[in-house]
Amino acid sequence: MSDSPARTESLCPYCLCRISARRITENNAVYLVKSCPTHGRLDKVVLWEKASPSYSEWTRQTNECIDGGRDPDPFPVSECPFNCGLCPDHKQGTCTAIIEVTHQCNLHCPVCFASSETAPAADTKIEQIARMLQSLLDRGDPCPVQFSGGEPTMRDDLPDIVALSRKMGFDHVQINTNGIRLAQDADYGRALKDAGAAVVFLQFDGLTDAVYTRIRGAELLQIKLRSIERCAELKLGVILVPTLLKGINDSQIGSIIHFAKEWIPVVKGVHFQPMTFLGRYPEEPRNERRLSIPGILDAIEAQTLGELKVENFIPPGCEESHCSFSALAVLGSDGRLVPTTRFDSAQKTGPCCSEEYARRSRDFVRSRWKYRESELTVLGPGLQSGPGLQSGSDSAGRADPREDLFERIQSHSLCVSGMAFQDAWNIDLARLQRCCVHVVTPDGNLVPFCAYYLTGADGQRLYPVKKKD
Repeated sequence: MSDSPARTESLCPYCLCRISARRITENNAVYLVKSCPTHGRLDKVVLWEKASPSYSEWTRQTNECIDGGRDPDPFPVSECPFNCGLCPDHKQGTCTAIIEVTHQCNLHCPVCFASSETAPAADTKIEQIARMLQSLLDRGDPCPVQFSGGEPTMRDDLPDIVALSRKMGFDHVQINTNGIRLAQDADYGRALKDAGAAVVFLQFDGLTDAVYTRIRGAELLQIKLRSIERCAELKLGVILVPTLLKGINDSQIGSIIHFAKEWIPVVKGVHFQPMTFLGRYPEEPRNERRLSIPGILDAIEAQTLGELKVENFIPPGCEESHCSFSALAVLGSDGRLVPTTRFDSAQKTGPCCSEEYARRSRDFVRSRWKYRESELTVLGPGLQSGPGLQSGSDSAGRADPREDLFERIQSHSLCVSGMAFQDAWNIDLARLQRCCVHVVTPDGNLVPFCAYYLTGADGQRLYPVKKKD
């Protein structure tokens, strides 16, 4: 029925108490099984649904000194994930730090992980943001920082916050936004660009209004398209961030990638996020409603007709292996993506320290997730080109799409990636300990993303957020 179970720990979704758990394999799928002393045996939750690459093949091994030369502890420390700071036993540095600048939002999305408010809510004072940024500097070199919320563009002074962070030494500033204000206010986007914003993480769930009506509660497609046009005018890089819901927009995965490559070099990547059952959507999920990483990779290959294959995607180099996936491709002169990454299960050993992992991830984000000037210019849909976009030919007169690969890699690359966040039903605390995406709390602590936003079955957060009275 199953192979040898891997012991770990998890949480009970009903009382959020820490409980023992096991990972078991049945019919090539990996499940998390657990039981709560108060609430009894819980339904098994699917984690991985494929034989190749299997869960174990996807596991990236690290050199033995990642934890100071000792074998990794099979269980997290006694306080994990409570009172996180990060704890001394956390096994990864910070690759991206998230700072919530407001809890207000101009949408009321049914699937919001942050349960943002349309009613007035507390904004983080700019003096407090300065202290939060300083707490990051006190831990080491400035990492990429993402301003989030709520909807951060609800703040008129967001450009001032971006300028402050740049002045303090943060050289890669991201804005996480639904794009509404960028589409409606050209001056606001220009102010963000002038202040030093490097890239916009744009909520982008699909290419039909029916998708946005189901996921966001409003017809938003034209807003999304206009916000990308604004960013193109400003030469401000964009990462498209689709939240994937099975049966609603997972059939548009290939269309979103095709749309992204039409907007290179403005669009620098697509970052898929399968829906996580937390925040404003904490209902008990069924396994058939979950999208796992292997399922998304299969959909990418099928819906791009093999332009991107499963074998082109690799495990992460920072967070725990089963948290994410990525592939880097360059737009060839024939309008097709040329992948530059390839999965090799025999080459999975990483650097010898967690900070080195985080540093490499930070360097990749800085170099690939921002707009870069080039003579090879794509103006928008249709792949209109400037000088140098056409390839040369070989001795037989055939176009060679690889000829200008190295010239194009800085400006015309596209990163296709995804991250599977955890909820109270599938959370694995051993995996959480290797999280490198950290939320900065108002008192300057760092909390792994999945712990900070985690909610129980009753919708109560593990880390409560104070609302405005």
